[in-house]
Amino acid sequence: MNYINNITEAIGHTPLLKLNKIGKDVSANVFVKLEHLNPSGSYKDRMALAMVDAAEAGKTWNGKKLPPDGVVVEASAGNTAPALALVCAAKGLKARLVLYRYQFEGATNSRMQITQAFGPEVTVSSEPGDYLTAEQVEEFSKEEPDIPHVIAAKMDCQRMEDDDPNTVWVDQIYNMANLEGQKSMAREIYDQLDGQIDAIGCSVAAGGTLYGLCQGLAELGVHPELTFGVVPSGSECYLSLPKRECDYGEYKVSDARHKVAAAMGLDKWVTEESIIHKMVKAGYPDKCFLVTDEEARAMANRLCQEEGIFCGMSSGANVLIALEIAKRLGPGKNVVTTIVDRRDRYLCEMPNEKYVV
Repeated sequence: MNYINNITEAIGHTPLLKLNKIGKDVSANVFVKLEHLNPSGSYKDRMALAMVDAAEAGKTWNGKKLPPDGVVVEASAGNTAPALALVCAAKGLKARLVLYRYQFEGATNSRMQITQAFGPEVTVSSEPGDYLTAEQVEEFSKEEPDIPHVIAAKMDCQRMEDDDPNTVWVDQIYNMANLEGQKSMAREIYDQLDGQIDAIGCSVAAGGTLYGLCQGLAELGVHPELTFGVVPSGSECYLSLPKRECDYGEYKVSDARHKVAAAMGLDKWVTEESIIHKMVKAGYPDKCFLVTDEEARAMANRLCQEEGIFCGMSSGANVLIALEIAKRLGPGKNVVTTIVDRRDRYLCEMPNEKYVV
């Protein structure tokens, strides 16, 4: 007999697919890790399981331990919410998940509906004006329009944790369990390609996936010729790029988050060092690229129609840049990126799906 006892055992161990159709016009091999095949539909399942396991063990930034009847809290742009909801459901834990207000289009949101199916409490984040003056909201929105909403959602999470001794805010932006969870993907890719990895990269937000891939490979003695990050054009909440393609040293970690966090009183985000700061200090990635909604959408459509991969916009952005890298590296080289999530969470946005991380 061959079976599992809990759905969390199905997380990871995803196939690695060579793109033989879309990649036929480039000389290097382009591989995609099919992370949309994880139980909740995205690569975030790895991170969610690692963060909840760490919280249960008391391995949190403030030493707070999640009890058996505890509540997991987090704010999410989409994939983290269903991933945490699934893990908590499987473990018998409660979850309170906050979705960013700015991402909602009308009354229907696919990400919220998928998350709600797992049974957590789901809310929409507070207005930034609940924590800032109107003048501050206007000022910060000029620099990065999404950041006040992101920080407002994180403030909601902080308050939930402060108000309940049984609640743990897992905070993926600063939680090193995020990084550890994604290292498992690096180990799988290493095995699937016998360690022959010449370039690797993916979309970047908190940085846990890219840093986990790079660090995980480094621990196995593999140092790819090129590491690359991909960022949505016009939504540079975490990395700021002055042009479409930047070498290391040309892009920078955005300081908008710290300004807004300080103004709102989210002290943790001011005093602690984020994963993305640690990643850049470690020298990753070698290059960073901006990709528009239109570019990401066009490639995601091609992946669906030509390769049969039911994927979202960040997957399209990843493959677009992976193909560019493959053209430069030449024959016999192996370029790896990720298929991030299933397309079902973008259905409410059709035909104008947005590339978000």
